[in-house]
Formats: sequence, structure tokens, C-alpha cells
Amino acid sequence: GKVLALVSYPGYDNNRLANRMDSSYYNRLLEDKSLPLYNRATQQLTAPGSTFKPLTIIAGLQEGVLSPDSSVLCDGVFDKVTPALKCWKHTGHGNVINAPTALQYSCNDYLCEIAYRLGTLNGMEYRDNAALEKLQAYAGLFGLDKKSGVEIAESQPHVTDAYGIPSAIGQGTHNYATVQLARYVNAVASKGHIFQ
Repeated sequence: GKVLALVSYPGYDNNRLANRMDSSYYNRLLEDKSLPLYNRATQQLTAPGSTFKPLTIIAGLQEGVLSPDSSVLCDGVFDKVTPALKCWKHTGHGNVINAPTALQYSCNDYLCEIAYRLGTLNGMEYRDNAALEKLQAYAGLFGLDKKSGVEIAESQPHVTDAYGIPSAIGQGTHNYATVQLARYVNAVASKGHIFQ
């Protein structure tokens, strides 16, 4: 759970800011349009994209909307909802035979199908809010609804609150700092242990 490396770019010479601070150097850093004092690893929020897909698959497996060997036909467009969402492989992946293959191909259609099923539990018509509630709950289980706990300035994460189908592939309104995504991936790798 320890931070082994944390890097933000562009960097600066912190030795010039220690002990006897070089004020002119510090003022140049403040005026630099590349924002070297802004820690992108802990403060810049971004959509997680495909890094979110394992969480969606876990939600689908735990909620019983798919089994590890569930197959989904990817024709390149998920069109069960409007607007349709395209797979990154516009010609489609064909028959995606199981969840590990869906992750290997990073197949959007497969993940969209999981969100669709999460939103249609109990034989209901698809409800975006139902899919979102499940994805939000699982994001919370993996600590994506909280700061990582790194002891420097860190932005507040934002778990998606709109667009259930795109949210399943890490789009929607998700926004996380890199350090928060690293902690989530560590939780996946350690079978659910979330480090502070």
C-alpha cells in the first residue's frame, strides 16, 4: 500500500526551493503556462476509460447478469439504447466468448451489454438510473468514491452520475486522479484489499 513512485510532469528543481528559496525561480514557476507546480498525478481529474472495465465485469458477475463464460456478439455498435455507442473496433469483434476475452479485446459492446443488463434487472425495461446505481455501488466498493489518502494535495474523485451505458466503459461523468486509479487497480490485483 505504500507509494513507490509518484511523478508529475513537467517537473522542476525542488532543491532550488528548499532551505534558502530561490524567489526568482519560484516566481518563474508560478508564471509558467505548463503549470509545473500542479501535481497532475494527484490533482488532475480525468475519465478512466478502459481501466474501469474490470469493475463493470465484476459488477456483472456479482449481480448475476453474466457468468464468466457469457458470450456477447460485437458487431461494432451497441444500439439497444439511443444514442448508440460504437465499439472502438468499428467492424466489431464478432462473438466475444467470455469476460476475460472481453477485457483482452477491450470490447465496448460487451461492457455496454453488462450495463444494459444491470439496468434491466427483474425483467424491467432498461433504466439508466438502475445501471448507474450498480456501477456507483461497485465504484464505492473499490474506493473510487474517496480520495486515496496520499498525504499531499489531492482532488476529490467523481463517480459517474449520468449516462449508464457509456459509464460502463469508463466514460459518462467519471473523473479520477491517477493516484485514485492506481489504488483501484491495486484493489483489483489484490482481490479487493483497498489501501489507504
